[in-house]
Amino acid sequence: MFQNNNESQALEHILRTQLDYFNSVLTISEKVVKQVEQLPVKVLSEMVNYRKEWIEKIQELENQRKSIAEAAVNDVSKALMKDISHIASKLVQIDDKIYKNLEQRKLAVIQESAGIAEKARQTRRAGDQLKGNINRINIIQE
Repeated sequence: MFQNNNESQALEHILRTQLDYFNSVLTISEKVVKQVEQLPVKVLSEMVNYRKEWIEKIQELENQRKSIAEAAVNDVSKALMKDISHIASKLVQIDDKIYKNLEQRKLAVIQESAGIAEKARQTRRAGDQLKGNINRINIIQE
């Protein structure tokens, strides 16, 4: 009975820590998603790396949580898991917005690069045609 109580307390501690970590990630993510269109890609990349560190910490806690007996789950633990699940779903929605924005930026850069490449090909073709015309003129003049 005492071991079950200790396991319940350990589980609650892990879940509270996970919840704190998730809240930290959510706070940063919400700030970023509000400005996602104006922020440079470098800032978004730094945010992703920052979040990656927190997610690794959360994963470590998750591994610890799994090692605790299922019997240790009580009402408080269930409520904490529900809160964590809710925050995780918010993070998924935020990630979707961020990655869609990054995808749009990537496509814009690709389109811009394709336009530049096409202009370069047209300029090269015009130069080649001009060279051909100059050779014809030289032959005619001689």
